[in-house]
Amino acid sequence: MIPPAYPMGGGFMPSPNFGPLSQPVGHLPAGYCPPSLPQAVSALTPGLYRAACECRAIRGSSYGAVLANVLGKVSFAVSGNFRIRDRNGRSMPLSLHIRFAGARLSGKSEAHIRLNQPVIEAMKGWKKSRLFDNVLPPTLLRKIRSGSVLSMLSMGEGRGHLAGPLSRSFQDLSDLYDSNMPPFDRADDDDEALAEHAPDSAILVTCVNVQDDKNREWLDKYGKEAIESGYLFRLLMMESDELAIEGAGDQQPEFALLDYDHRIVELIMSARHKLQSTSVSKLPEIKVEPDAEQFLRQAQERFQFMASAALSPRDAIVFAVRLAANARRIAGCMHVFENYEGSVSPDTMIRAVTIAEYFGACWLATVFPPKPVPEVVQRGLRLLDSLCGSARQAGLHTLSCLKADVEAGAQNFGWSKAEMVEAITWICGQGFAQVGPRRENGHRVIKFELIVNPWAFTSGSHGYPPRLV
Repeated sequence: MIPPAYPMGGGFMPSPNFGPLSQPVGHLPAGYCPPSLPQAVSALTPGLYRAACECRAIRGSSYGAVLANVLGKVSFAVSGNFRIRDRNGRSMPLSLHIRFAGARLSGKSEAHIRLNQPVIEAMKGWKKSRLFDNVLPPTLLRKIRSGSVLSMLSMGEGRGHLAGPLSRSFQDLSDLYDSNMPPFDRADDDDEALAEHAPDSAILVTCVNVQDDKNREWLDKYGKEAIESGYLFRLLMMESDELAIEGAGDQQPEFALLDYDHRIVELIMSARHKLQSTSVSKLPEIKVEPDAEQFLRQAQERFQFMASAALSPRDAIVFAVRLAANARRIAGCMHVFENYEGSVSPDTMIRAVTIAEYFGACWLATVFPPKPVPEVVQRGLRLLDSLCGSARQAGLHTLSCLKADVEAGAQNFGWSKAEMVEAITWICGQGFAQVGPRRENGHRVIKFELIVNPWAFTSGSHGYPPRLV
């Protein structure tokens, strides 16, 4: 068991070397295993870890919904107080853009509602602030230009958002992700007062919960354009089929969540005070310790390798750079929330990298879902496994029989003769067997012969070379 990183903490220090918790899949390179959801939740700093676990226990929301929503709300609270310095010495905001795509009954709304409570409380009475649910792009930009420099787009069920134009306003969202105000368009040309007093920078955090089927429809329609625009690489996206549990409700009192509430309110009130006199682009910066920078550079190389199976080399670099930037932001968010002093430590950066890497693996799985194995391949694998098993039971190191005898077994598999022939053809095409004429007792026959060692396979495991799957 990994020891606690802090004596009084609840989170655990994740190992930089992740074990093989799941089998590699098509969108990930062979030999790479990403961190799991439990590892990502455990990587939260102690205060956030305890709040996340308590939200799960009391409200019953899935861990994925809790992780996405707690990061979104914390990002909103801290981004009005500090920025963080990137590896080149430039300042970047701590705002995150997050989308959680969950199954029905995953507890999306419960997590959103509970973790958003202190945000709503702290924002009361400040007319310049906005908490947007679903909104059209012109309205959002008009509100921000009129002074709403601390804004969050957050909703428990975002089906309408994905159907609306804001979800595909990629250039505007990319600008706001970097806290830059989008340029005016022709519709704003005659509004001189708005143009004169519009802020030069603003904060927009997005934490949108949607159903997985709607997210899939959105990716099918707009995914290619979103990638080409560059915005999709900036978006932290998680899709999960995890279901909620029956929480304890009122039977369990809140402790960690009350601490979370207090800290969120404290941070937002501080942000309100700072932003009355300070531009978003001029907020104080958090530095990163050299050892933490070194770990993040190493993580970026791992991110690039992670994306190499699904993306072109150039896009894999973009993916890695954007994911590393999100890891930096997550580290800054946790650093500020926990009220740590000084620069971001290696401990906090390792935690942030674990969380970001989990999101990165989810992003790849969501944007590039594994394709179903064709039926002919499935039949070929099943037949090959059966033939190797028969050879092994007979104590043979190879198998040679009449092709007609193999075809005659089609009914045993529930196949037609044509389907059996297709399976045989596939096996031969993969180089595992060959079919050819032979002379036996003066007669010409068509033989089926395995040309691999059946002992190399474990029955039922389908441990075939990677190129087959």
